[in-house]
Amino acid sequence: METPACTVRVEAGQPLADALAAGGVVCLGPGVHVGPLMLTHSVTLRGEPGAVLDGRGGGAVVSVADDDVVVRIESLTLRGGAGDSGGGVSLTAYSEITLVDCVIANNRSKSPGGGGGGGGAYASRGSLRLQGVTLYDNRAAIGSDLLVTGVAEATVSGGHLGGDIAAREGAVLALERVVVDGALDARGTSTRAPTVKVVGPTPAGGVHNDPTLPARIELSP
Repeated sequence: METPACTVRVEAGQPLADALAAGGVVCLGPGVHVGPLMLTHSVTLRGEPGAVLDGRGGGAVVSVADDDVVVRIESLTLRGGAGDSGGGVSLTAYSEITLVDCVIANNRSKSPGGGGGGGGAYASRGSLRLQGVTLYDNRAAIGSDLLVTGVAEATVSGGHLGGDIAAREGAVLALERVVVDGALDARGTSTRAPTVKVVGPTPAGGVHNDPTLPARIELSP
């Protein structure tokens, strides 16, 4: 399949607003680009070698809160995010976010109550896909690298997660041949239970399934 050409190219330091408004494939040149970005329509963000999108502590580096939005992020480093739910990536709508060959690092979730989940990535609705993504040095009270909750669906294939993963409520999570240094923590509610399928290595930090409100967990080699 042929890779779509860039619709517009943005140099580091140039404003992103006009480029994002045009949609299509937005290519980010090497260097630091200023976030955070709230994406309201479908777009592809493609990083050239050395491209970084920095949230500068102003929210999730990339967030989608509108329905029917399809976002694809390729070969980009997302850092410096500090959102209430999700520091690097936040998906709270019936939309789709796919990250391919990206790095999500040095982000945190900072909810006002002192908790927060999904320091690296968070999804409560829609579909989140991480393909060959590396996550490390993210912080949150629940799921330092990833929290999938509500009615979200998430698939993590390949890549390396240095922290913890959490599944809550009625979420669906699939881990496919991914290395996880931290733990997988799962818990449902009195009416819903998350579904988790792990194919390949079990998270090195163990699998913790709440004994009172358990998830449905399937482990296979």
